[in-house]
Amino acid sequence: MEIYKEITSAKEKEFANLLNNQSKTKIEEGKIYEATVTKISQKYCWVHLDQLKSEPAIDINEIKEINLLDKIKEGSKLKIVVENLESRNGEIVVSASKAKKIEGWETLLKKYENNEIIKVKIKNKIKGGFVCEEIETKHLLFMPASQLSSRPTKENANVINSEMEVKIIQADRKRANLCCSRRELISENKKGDQKQKFDKYNVGDRVDDAIVKSITDWGLFFEINGELDALCHSSCCSYQRIENLNDMFEVGQKIPVEVISKDEKKLQIGVSIKALLKNPFDNIGNYKVGENYNVIVKKVLAYGLFCELEDSLVALLHQSQISWTEKNPFPKNYFKVGQKIKAQIISIDKDNQRISISHKLTQENPYELIKSKFGTDSSLEVKVVDKNESGLLVRLPEVNIDAFLHQNQLSWTGNFKEQLQNYKKGDNLKVKIVDISVENSKILVSKKALEQDPMSFWDGKKIDDIVTTRVISVDKKGLIVKPEGSELEIFIKKNQIAIENADARAERFTVSDVIDCAITEISLEKRKVSLSIKRVEEINNEIAIKNYGDLSSGKSLPFANLSDKLSKKDKNKK
Repeated sequence: MEIYKEITSAKEKEFANLLNNQSKTKIEEGKIYEATVTKISQKYCWVHLDQLKSEPAIDINEIKEINLLDKIKEGSKLKIVVENLESRNGEIVVSASKAKKIEGWETLLKKYENNEIIKVKIKNKIKGGFVCEEIETKHLLFMPASQLSSRPTKENANVINSEMEVKIIQADRKRANLCCSRRELISENKKGDQKQKFDKYNVGDRVDDAIVKSITDWGLFFEINGELDALCHSSCCSYQRIENLNDMFEVGQKIPVEVISKDEKKLQIGVSIKALLKNPFDNIGNYKVGENYNVIVKKVLAYGLFCELEDSLVALLHQSQISWTEKNPFPKNYFKVGQKIKAQIISIDKDNQRISISHKLTQENPYELIKSKFGTDSSLEVKVVDKNESGLLVRLPEVNIDAFLHQNQLSWTGNFKEQLQNYKKGDNLKVKIVDISVENSKILVSKKALEQDPMSFWDGKKIDDIVTTRVISVDKKGLIVKPEGSELEIFIKKNQIAIENADARAERFTVSDVIDCAITEISLEKRKVSLSIKRVEEINNEIAIKNYGDLSSGKSLPFANLSDKLSKKDKNKK
């Protein structure tokens, strides 16, 4: 419906037409429109759009940037984007470059959605990749450095200004950014060729001249007939246990292999070297556990040796099976590659095809020799060869074998850790052998075993027995006493000094005082004894009450509170 259609005057009609035209078509910001070039100067290009009230101007440099200056003239059509219908200055702002960019983005977006190939020119190198210009739309795209080629290359600078076919692999619609890849296109082309090559090989096929392409920790990569790569896992390289594949194989080496697997999805082939070899474990029936054999050292490692029983039949000699006397021997100090040695088979694992052997079992066990020569309870002089926080490592004479002296075997009494600090490497001391374990190759010795056990003094004694002691030290908490004939020092608490609280004072006594104490606790197993002076008084009181039953005799006794007890007993009799 037209506005003001009843107006009749010429001016009114012109004004009405203007309003009617504006109401019919509404210009929207951000949309592309086709305008007409009305004027071109050295600085500006003016365009006309019927729906606009004035002709907006475009900076001539913008026209130059999009390479349109030579292509347009007055009357030419030019696509623009209306950025602002009314700026701060009241002007209409339009852009030709942004229109071209939007148009290019929409064109490339369709090609991305259709998975089409585009052609680009690499403009320059930036951090992480390259800026590319699409040939047709001049739209800029980003290509990560990793997407330039199917293989890593250091010659990235040589690709600047070169043209190439790529595929758009990512589109950020929010930011209008596109990411392209040449690698993706190469991979797709290769995939078709690789599928044809892949189909040539079947499981069980033999390849005589497979070339070692690279060596990794987990296996070998082979080049098959110059057209396909194949992986040989480390477990398929040999019947022998190989610690480092570089020690047995080298790049460029030709080795016959057998195809053992095919991955249809990844187009990958798995091959095996040992599939074409005779299994040396087939001859394991010729060998028995517990028997000695001559073997050849093939490899010396930190943890042991790999020795050959026969061609390709390899057994492990662990470092723990090298020597009887050295706990963790270094194999290189004992053996070298190519050396013939005697070994005993200690285990055969048929399931995992593994053999374990021992060198020390072919030699006389020195611990059996020590057991027969010295036995337990033998005393001998030893030398300290090492020391740790737990005790001393001492060297036995003649046999040159080490034994362990634990810190609690230094003495029967005292602070063991403090005593341990008094010993150093090279010291000589006399000890007694207390245990010889042939199975575990261990010898335990004791220094205190040569001394009398202080607890032997208490053997046969019982609770309430009276013991004569001598005061060693006095403090506010109590007394430390030592029984006559014993080296054991015992602490008597303050509350065990006397019956009466007024008399329960440690300062009543002095060092070297001789006093009688009663046993209140005794355990030979726990090595614990408790003494009490108070209990002596209690025992004496009980004896007095028992032997002197009348009040008059009881009063003459010099024991504390005895008169009261006798008085109570007399009343009970009446």
